[in-house]
Amino acid sequence: MNYKESNIQDIIDRRGYRKNIEGDKFSLYISNYPSNAKYLRSRIGNSKFVLAELCCSIGITIEYLAPAFKKVIGVDIDKDILQTCKTNLKESGFIDKAELICGDVFDDNILKSIEADIVIYDIPFWYPHEQENKGDLVTKNPPLKELVRKIQNYITPNIIIFSPPEWSYEYFEKQLGIIEFEQVFIDEIHNRNQIYIGDLINNIGTTEIRLNNK
Repeated sequence: MNYKESNIQDIIDRRGYRKNIEGDKFSLYISNYPSNAKYLRSRIGNSKFVLAELCCSIGITIEYLAPAFKKVIGVDIDKDILQTCKTNLKESGFIDKAELICGDVFDDNILKSIEADIVIYDIPFWYPHEQENKGDLVTKNPPLKELVRKIQNYITPNIIIFSPPEWSYEYFEKQLGIIEFEQVFIDEIHNRNQIYIGDLINNIGTTEIRLNNK
């Protein structure tokens, strides 16, 4: 991942975030694009449902999805990042319908405390801020298959997983079985994959969505 050429304002302007969004360069760079979050809102939004995001970071996704849900829950292990998420939800006017939890998403007690109809798991990018591009994306994450099983047992079978574009359909199918593997293209660039499980599957196998940034 190479983002050294961008400063914070460049990222905000290029992606179309609101002008007073909070976050450091790394957090903003790896966060969801507003265009994709709005697409998800149209696909999964339900005013009767509660949505939880595990590894919510600075809260871009839950901020944009909040209007379409009864309640949103954000979970992150980094208390400083979670404080930024709280600030963003306040600034966007959705803090009153949000619950923020500081903790490890692999902790059974954390998962058991969450009551939600849909869970998003945003696979963390393990790149330390002080050593850009030298982190390890895979080995520090919870075992995917086991974490998904816990989410299914403790919270809901309806799960969306965000993954980097480099990860393949075959990897997730082997880990999780029946899935929809959606490749997300933003301005014709493969930006990420979204893996749908449970009742969120529209079409089994590989699909794609093409979005314009603004």
